[in-house]
Amino acid sequence: MDDDTIVALATPPGRAGIALIRISGSQSESIVRKIIGPLPAELEARRSYHGFIHHQALRIDECLAVIFKAPRSYSGEDMAEISLHSNLFVVEEVIGLICACGARSALPGEFTFRAFKNGKLDLLQAEAVNDLILANSRAGALMQFNNLEGRLSKTVASLRAALVQAAIQIETRIEFAEDQHIEATETAGDLAAATVALEKILGQSRFNEILNQGLHVVIAGRVNVGKSSLFNALLLKERSIISALPGTTRDYIQENLVLDGFPFHVTDMAGIRSGSGDDIEKQGMELSLAKIAQADAVLFMVDASLPLAETDMQIYKLLAAKKRLLLANKSDKALADIVKSVKDAFPEETVHLISAKNGDNLDVAVNFMKSLLRQMPEACGQTVVNLRQKMLLEKLLKRIKRIEQMQIEGLEATEVVAEEIRQGLSLIGELTGTIVPGDILQGVFAKFCIGK
Repeated sequence: MDDDTIVALATPPGRAGIALIRISGSQSESIVRKIIGPLPAELEARRSYHGFIHHQALRIDECLAVIFKAPRSYSGEDMAEISLHSNLFVVEEVIGLICACGARSALPGEFTFRAFKNGKLDLLQAEAVNDLILANSRAGALMQFNNLEGRLSKTVASLRAALVQAAIQIETRIEFAEDQHIEATETAGDLAAATVALEKILGQSRFNEILNQGLHVVIAGRVNVGKSSLFNALLLKERSIISALPGTTRDYIQENLVLDGFPFHVTDMAGIRSGSGDDIEKQGMELSLAKIAQADAVLFMVDASLPLAETDMQIYKLLAAKKRLLLANKSDKALADIVKSVKDAFPEETVHLISAKNGDNLDVAVNFMKSLLRQMPEACGQTVVNLRQKMLLEKLLKRIKRIEQMQIEGLEATEVVAEEIRQGLSLIGELTGTIVPGDILQGVFAKFCIGK
C-alpha cells in the first residue's frame, strides 16, 4: 500500500470559495494530465497551471494545479494539488475521476505518515501537525508550530546525546575494566542537565492541559443572586433561563469563551441553598459543589439588595484555596447598609458592585479572567507535549534518576547501569519514531483528519 498513489480532500467539505484536492505518489503528475487540460508538455514544479477538469468531452470545473517533485514535497513523494470550486458534488466527482485513473482514497493522516516515513518529519513533528490543527488557543497553536519546526525534537536530541555519551563511557569502562590507565569519565553533569530539562518540560504539564482544555471558571452563589444573568452577559447570548423563582437552574450549564486567545470554560451552576428543594435540585447542588472543587477560579456572587445569608458564608468557606472574585450583584437595587455588611463580612476581599441584568461594571469579571492568564508562563518560552509524549518522558526521567542513584552508590561501570541507559535510549526512539511498534504508529496517525 505504501507504493499506492493516494488522494483526499485537504480542505473541510462543504460550500466555500475553494476546495483543495491533494494527491501523493508516483502517478500524481500522470493523473493530473489525464483529467486536466490544456497543460504544457513540461510541467515546472511548484508552479500553478490553469486548466479545466474534464471527463471525456465534458468540462466539470475550472481549476489551478500545482505539481511537486520528490523529495521537495510535503510527503517526500511526487505530489499534486488541485484547487477548484468547493461544491460537494463537483469535488466528489473529481476525486472519483482521480481514483478511476489509478489512485485510492487516503487513510487518515496518510500524507503525514508518508512524510514521516520519508524522513521529512520525525514522529514528534508529525504529531505537532495534528496538534496544531486541533489547538484550542492561539498560544497552543504557536507552541505546536514551534514543535513542528523542531523545538521538542531538538530538546529530545540533546537528551539522547547525553545518554549516548554516558553509554559510551560506561561501556568502555566495562570492556576495559582491568586497564588501570582508563579513568572514570564524569557523566553526572550530562545526566543532571538531562534531568533538569525533563523536569522543566514535565513541570509545564498543567500549562499544557490549560492550552488543550482551557481554564475552568465557575459562577457560584446561592439561589437567585443572578448567576445566570452574569453567565448570559459574559457569553453575549441567552444561554441560561432567567427567572425570579429560586432553583430555576437545576444542573450546571457550561459554555466556551475565548479571551486574549485562550479558551475558558465558564460554568453556570445550580444555586446553593439548604433545607429545601426536591431531589433533582439537590442533585444539582451536589454537582455545583463538585464543580467548585474542580474550578481554576470562581466568580462568587452575592445579592447587594438582600441581607447576607448563612449559605453565602458556607459557599465562601469552600473557596479558601481558590482564585476568586467577589461580585455584589444588583447594583441597581443595592442598599448601602447591605453593601457595607458584605464588606464587613468579607474583609479580605474587594467587593465589586455589578448589575448583570443591566451590564454595569462587568469588565471587572472579564479583567479578572484575563488576569489568570498573566499568572501563567509565557507561551513562547514553553515546550508543549501531548499525553503519549508525557508518559514516555516520565518513564525516561525515572530511568535517568535511577542511573544517577546508581552512580552515587558506586555502581556506575556495571552492566545494570548500561542496560538502564539502553532502555532510556529506546524510550527516546519511541518518542522520535525511530523505534516504534506498528500498532502505536497506527494509533498516532489514526487521530489525523483525512487529507493531512
